[in-house]
Amino acid sequence: DIESISILKDASAAIYGAQAANGVILITTKRGKTGKPTLSYTFNQGITKPTRLPEMASSALYGEFVNELLIAQGQQARYTAEELEKFRTGSDPLNYPNTNWLKEVLKPHSSQSQHNLSVRGGSDNVKYSVSGSFSDQNGIFKNGNTEYKTYSIRSNVDAQVNKNIKVSLDLTGAKRDALYPAFGTGTTFQFARINFPYQPVFYPNGLPSSGLERGNNPAIMPTAAGGYNSSKNNLFQSKVGIDIVLPWVKGLSVDGFYAYDMNIGLGKVFNKPWIVYDYNKATDTYIPKPGGNVLKPDLRQSTSNSSISLMNVRVKYEKTLKDHNFSAFIAGEQSIILNSSYSGYRKNYISTLVDQLFAGDAKDMEATGTASENARRNIFGRLSYGFKEKYLFDFNFRYDGSSNFPEGNRYGFFPGVSAAWRISQENFVGKALPFVSDLKLRASWGKIGNDQIPAFQFIPAYSFASGYNFGQTPSPQLGLVRGVTPNPEITWEVAQTTNLGLDGELWKGIVSFTLDVFKTKRSNILTPRNASVPVFTGLRLPNENIGIVENKGIELELSHRKSIRNFSYRIGGNIAYNRSNVIDIDEPSNVPDWQRQAGHVIGAENAYRSLGIFRTQAEVDKSPKVQGTKVGDLQYEDVNKDGVITSLDMVRLDKTNTPQVVFGVNMSVSYKNLSLFTLFQGQNKAYQFLFIRAGLNGNSLEELLLNRYTAGSMDSKYPRIPSLVTEVSGLRSDFWLRDAGYIRLKTVELSYSLPQEILSRLKIIGLRVYFNGSNLITIDKLKIFDPEGNNENGDFYPQNKIFNAGLNLSF
Repeated sequence: DIESISILKDASAAIYGAQAANGVILITTKRGKTGKPTLSYTFNQGITKPTRLPEMASSALYGEFVNELLIAQGQQARYTAEELEKFRTGSDPLNYPNTNWLKEVLKPHSSQSQHNLSVRGGSDNVKYSVSGSFSDQNGIFKNGNTEYKTYSIRSNVDAQVNKNIKVSLDLTGAKRDALYPAFGTGTTFQFARINFPYQPVFYPNGLPSSGLERGNNPAIMPTAAGGYNSSKNNLFQSKVGIDIVLPWVKGLSVDGFYAYDMNIGLGKVFNKPWIVYDYNKATDTYIPKPGGNVLKPDLRQSTSNSSISLMNVRVKYEKTLKDHNFSAFIAGEQSIILNSSYSGYRKNYISTLVDQLFAGDAKDMEATGTASENARRNIFGRLSYGFKEKYLFDFNFRYDGSSNFPEGNRYGFFPGVSAAWRISQENFVGKALPFVSDLKLRASWGKIGNDQIPAFQFIPAYSFASGYNFGQTPSPQLGLVRGVTPNPEITWEVAQTTNLGLDGELWKGIVSFTLDVFKTKRSNILTPRNASVPVFTGLRLPNENIGIVENKGIELELSHRKSIRNFSYRIGGNIAYNRSNVIDIDEPSNVPDWQRQAGHVIGAENAYRSLGIFRTQAEVDKSPKVQGTKVGDLQYEDVNKDGVITSLDMVRLDKTNTPQVVFGVNMSVSYKNLSLFTLFQGQNKAYQFLFIRAGLNGNSLEELLLNRYTAGSMDSKYPRIPSLVTEVSGLRSDFWLRDAGYIRLKTVELSYSLPQEILSRLKIIGLRVYFNGSNLITIDKLKIFDPEGNNENGDFYPQNKIFNAGLNLSF
């Protein structure tokens, strides 16, 4: 359905107002064209598998580590040498198993498919485009209760009523049905990662084991045995537009549209208990025990309804006087956003067969609901001038109003200007540099407002709470709780963007380039003053306009293309560097300079600087240290030089998981009807904290346990592996901060289009078949998890490799 995608990152985004502070993505959908109807069908079938899963310790390795911990605590070792050998050899899988939980829980591959059918055509007066699509994707868990289906239908109709009036009607209906396990994905991955390797997933007789704790066997958690989490969304989008040319003034026209979107969400979470088993070696019996979130089934059901109505009216004027081109418009816009929701809850179901609210226990049942409303009203416009298509100038403005701010501060004025000089149109360029086909210098500056905060922070507000129990038979009574302290001065956050760019084509497009240098300064940042106001005041603080941050960088795109008879190729690349900086933000007054946010990257954390691992007691005795430090623990820098390591020695590190450098290289080659496309993509100057605990309460990474510190070790890669973040080596430090830079073969696609002579015989317009793959090869330093993950423990749904086969057919 998509005709084109445009991304606005410079000041030109200012014309789109309050929702454009972080840039704008414009998506244009396909419309009908004059001619007989064209029917198109596309299909692809995909197979997916995780790019990377962590390698957890085996039973023998973890057993050795457990023995080491117990002996260090003055206890006896849990496993004998003979038992550890049985773990290694697998000679007694019932009593001494060696389980790879992730392998047992996840499928080797999953499937996804998509179908699209469209018909487009029309006459000079009426053009139409109608399309429908269906997609189906299932999850990666074995016997998992996971499936995601989407259905949509779209209709775009354009009608030329007469030579001066054109109308359009766009309608979209979509349905999204998602089914998930009752347990969250992160929780399931956590238990699959830390479950003891010496526990079986299922016993030889087929009964499920009890898992690590609470009967949470991750092979059962993602299945229907634990219930389900159903999410259904019904989406309706509509837009009716009109464009009127005013014949009495040449170049003057009026257009406008009214759009209405509605989304109805239905949620249902049904938790069920299950039965798992412990095995008693002495009696050779299996002991049942409950598992899951609940002892008896419970149900929470919810409905949400949101709608957006948008009305836009615009007056346009265009005029050409010899070499001068003028265009201008002024427009008004009104939007209203409504949201409402309600939910009900009951528990103690006597049966898992009836998953409806009426079937639950009426005692302690719950019912609740909320509603919200906000609106924006805007006047905006643009004035453009061009001379010989050589000198170009734009001025735009937006006068935005938001109901999130009080009267007097409700409106903000946000202007923008841009100019361009097509240097290649100058005579001296053509004479001196004949190989320059096109060269354009551009510059822009603009302001954009942001109002993304909860409403009504400018007035005293109260919320309902459960209150207290009153009466001779105590029952809860509603009570009022004071909301945020009002801020009557709250107003717009402002993003000011400056951009300088150079676009060029050499040798008629054989080489092309685009260079951009940008700076965005965001002031009046809307954030509460939580840092400098102590918690003990009991105040609930509103957002205030108190912060300033800056982001600046450079982007470069290069491409080269060439055609030789039936052979053609293109190579393109892009790289972008940007760095953010906190200029001013609310901070406690007693924070040392090296821990302040101002002057550092947005999102930078405080952490200790690691100096290495203590290898001898003499090193421990003579060095500043954290209380309780032992040989084998991490050594930290004494930043304030007071002779001990405390939280005052943490420093703010300018390393976050937001990359400062992103890049890509794409290559395409075509010979006659055969084409090959590849895309490499990556990032640099991105960092991810990695912290996998290891102890008696769960398994750990093979990498950590194989390379851990042991008594007398002088060259171990890791210190004594901590089991808690409060232990010396578990404190937040740059030792556990890993380089998350990578290069990835993102896409490879091979396609073939049938020759015209064959198509004519088959009486079809076009047939293209293709095979492609995504996320195929990744080169990185992180190794343990996918470098695009952002969970320190790796408890996230993994990035997937995808292999697709598909076709595009038109007739």
